[in-house]
Amino acid sequence: MEKKKKLGIHTLMAVISFSIAGSVIYELPYIKYVYYDKLVEAFHMTNAQAGWLLSAYAIGCLILYIPGGIVADKFPTKKMLVLSLYGTGILGFVMAFSMNYVTAVIVFFLFAVTTSFVFWTALNKGLRLIGGKEDSGSTYGWYYALGSIISLVCGLIFWALYASTENAHDAMFKTIMGMAIAVIIAGVLVQITFKEENTAMGEIAEEDKFKLSDVGKAVRNPYLWWASIIMFVMYTIYSNVSYFTPYLSSQLGMEVADSAFLGIIRGYVFYFLSPLGGYIADKMLKSTLKLYAAGFVILAVVFFLATTVADTGSLTYGVALSLIASAFAMMMYGVMWSVLNEIDIPIQYAATAIGLTSMVIYLPDLFVPTMIGSWLDSLGEVAGYHKMFMFFVICCVVAVVLSFALVLALRKRNAEKARTKGAE
Repeated sequence: MEKKKKLGIHTLMAVISFSIAGSVIYELPYIKYVYYDKLVEAFHMTNAQAGWLLSAYAIGCLILYIPGGIVADKFPTKKMLVLSLYGTGILGFVMAFSMNYVTAVIVFFLFAVTTSFVFWTALNKGLRLIGGKEDSGSTYGWYYALGSIISLVCGLIFWALYASTENAHDAMFKTIMGMAIAVIIAGVLVQITFKEENTAMGEIAEEDKFKLSDVGKAVRNPYLWWASIIMFVMYTIYSNVSYFTPYLSSQLGMEVADSAFLGIIRGYVFYFLSPLGGYIADKMLKSTLKLYAAGFVILAVVFFLATTVADTGSLTYGVALSLIASAFAMMMYGVMWSVLNEIDIPIQYAATAIGLTSMVIYLPDLFVPTMIGSWLDSLGEVAGYHKMFMFFVICCVVAVVLSFALVLALRKRNAEKARTKGAE
């Protein structure tokens, strides 16, 4: 069985190295979101070709999530993380020195192998090992909070490299090389700091190691799919709360620059609420699901009140609601993956479970933004935003019911286990 050990300075350093790794490894596959203009020019691409880069990456991710989880369970977590980071850095070097569209398409597909095949699932499994069941929420909270700082600092460094010259080729060479070197450094840090035998869960005994038959156990686990739907709703809210930025400017007359500044607060500053969410879940409520049941009630009320902002025309009212909604969304998203510890997913197939769950959680990216955009285009912004906020209200109500019901189901299951054990 798992041997629990206390968290110490070594595991704290591992969390920091994980935050660095998780922050820098995705800069390369998502490079076009920030550095689009010079990227297209340097690689002599059309806009359609630039779009295909991310499509190649997304296709690879979709294919590899589940098999990546199986592989991440089969082999040591540390080895999977380090190989993924080094592999991503090497691909970055290839991309920088080639500056060729065909090569870029191949590299972006391979980015799926190095960032999604085993990295994402292994990273989450590693965080579970570090935090154990008792400190899982806090571990994830600090991971996301530290990651926010690191992303901001690294983003400024990469932007400085990008802006250091007007020549597109030189600018992209410096930027891509900077990102690749950062990923390699992250790999070194993970290799130095992460010791699986010194984590909160300690060494995993032979009977708790992955077997191929565990894949079926993960698929048949009803609590896993139940939790996945709750996390699906959480990601839907988290990834679309940014619509408050255009809403405040277009509907309430806020200056575009000021609305964007609030977006920065939501995107970076509010990540510091993640440790608070972890503390509430771990130490006060002893349950991430209980935090969700309460938090989604508050979010439902906030989004419902948001439907009345346009009638009042009050910018202050709108800003206050946007900040409250964003604060709770960030706080709850930061501890989302700790739900898997609460439902007692065995560590031997944790990465497989994460792969399966990821397939569900990130589905909103495929249709929610497009759906909201179609409402704004076809209904007009006033009616479109009203429908969007009501959609969020419905999502939150569903999440409250599912979270509360899952808490009760787990309580009943645990009580039955206790009775069975007592009878023996």
